[in-house]
Amino acid sequence: MSAVVKPSAPAKTDEQSGGGPKAIYHVTRVERCKLDQSGQSGYRYVIEGGYAPITGFHTGTKELVSTHASDLAKEMNARRGLKGTKHIVIGKPKG
Repeated sequence: MSAVVKPSAPAKTDEQSGGGPKAIYHVTRVERCKLDQSGQSGYRYVIEGGYAPITGFHTGTKELVSTHASDLAKEMNARRGLKGTKHIVIGKPKG
């Protein structure tokens, strides 16, 4: 007799739990790097989830930079609106 694995319940998204739109932007990397040729160092972070990854640089400890990048990702998710990316049409309206 073989065991039958029951599928687990699907995880609730942020929309289903009442937390707003689903978060798509998230920090994928935080790595040490030199910020300029004079020798100042800091961290490079990468936020992914949109059309292209977003790379930023910040000075401070790794924890401080991780917090900064996470805050940016949260802000970007908050700006998305309820139905995803908003498209802006520039020019004279048709009609």
